[in-house]
Amino acid sequence: MREHSTRAVGRGGFTLVELLVVIGIIALLVSILLPALNAAKLRAQSVVCASDVRQIYIAMALFVQDNKGHLPRPYLVGELSSDAALVKVCAWAQKATNAAGHIDLDDGKGALWNQLRGREGRAKVLMCPGDDGEATQGHTVNINYPRNISYSLNYLILRDVKGPSLGLVLARVRNPALRILIYEELAPNDSWCIMGSDSADIPSGRHAQGMRSSYRADSSKPEYYTKGRGNHCFFDGHVESLMPAELIPPKGKRSYHSPLIAGDPLIW
Repeated sequence: MREHSTRAVGRGGFTLVELLVVIGIIALLVSILLPALNAAKLRAQSVVCASDVRQIYIAMALFVQDNKGHLPRPYLVGELSSDAALVKVCAWAQKATNAAGHIDLDDGKGALWNQLRGREGRAKVLMCPGDDGEATQGHTVNINYPRNISYSLNYLILRDVKGPSLGLVLARVRNPALRILIYEELAPNDSWCIMGSDSADIPSGRHAQGMRSSYRADSSKPEYYTKGRGNHCFFDGHVESLMPAELIPPKGKRSYHSPLIAGDPLIW
């Protein structure tokens, strides 16, 4: 009886057509997934940013408890972290003159540093993950001291004081749920924000969906005002994601900025 053996017929590999089909499918999947992944990344950055702004508020609230209800205040031009009395009342302070946007993150160099512990931790909290290092608006930048902060404070908490004096009493603020305390600002050069009243003090549009990167940091582009968003913390502690157009003229709302107490000027 004869034994018949059978041999499976194998294929040596893919044909060129098959390879092209596979490559085409992969390219199609990548083109579909990349926008979704980018959108997810932007959303994640915005969530982290909102959390960071909230952490700054919590640190300020703890400071208020320890200082008879007073908020820490912004620093003024020329007020440096080398002033031991000043850093006890300013939320944070500039490290060197002619170094716009650079604050001193070292221990003991800011009124909030007892609550925001660790230099590396402060660096992460104070710099938005979506901040690509926009250029400050017309202020001197020192290459040895690059901008390291994305946020600023409502200037009206500084009550026309000079020297080591505290800021406004938090409980005095009228309608705290309607007034912004902490701004996510476009390339802040200092911590004193006069939102919409100065070309250097404008809200961030970093958290943009479907907006080209050339627009997200350029306030001269109309898309910047309506397609980008920034996270802003109010005096009651809640955080809102707002378009620049909602905060500054011609469509902005004055009530977001002032008055904090009777007699305050209306910003812009």
